[in-house]
Amino acid sequence: MELLAYVTMSSLDAVREKALKLDYDSVDQGTQMEGHPAGAGGGSKAKTLTFELVSQHFSVPINQAARELNVGLTVLKERCRELGIPRWPHRKLQSVQKLIDDVQELGKDTDLTRFVVESLQETKKLIEERPEVPLDDKTKQLSQACYKETWKRKRGSRVNTQHRAS
Repeated sequence: MELLAYVTMSSLDAVREKALKLDYDSVDQGTQMEGHPAGAGGGSKAKTLTFELVSQHFSVPINQAARELNVGLTVLKERCRELGIPRWPHRKLQSVQKLIDDVQELGKDTDLTRFVVESLQETKKLIEERPEVPLDDKTKQLSQACYKETWKRKRGSRVNTQHRAS
């Protein structure tokens, strides 16, 4: 919740305004890269990568996103840096989604559980809008607590299984 407090709409707009258009006319269309046939994607037609276009692919690994956007991995990474995306957020989003699933599985159906899940969903949405924002300490602590509880449950079930086998 503290993480969301310092994020304002004006700062989000500033990040989106940085989304400059990148002209691919200067890229040599005759060079064929692995997985990218020469001339694929319209030849001399100028392509642009905006924050909105790139952010639609945050849910997949960067290699897959580059293929889907029909650009090279290096070009996508360079464009992401220009847009203010220092690291591809796929794994961070996966981590927050797993945390949401774990809280729902481990927690009881209480108001507190619903509040935590809603807060995590807001954090996930924020990451999708501003991938450079780090996870707050409370989210990290919750992740560690869920991991520990899951590990204890798995270990407990393994010990019970071993005792039955003896």
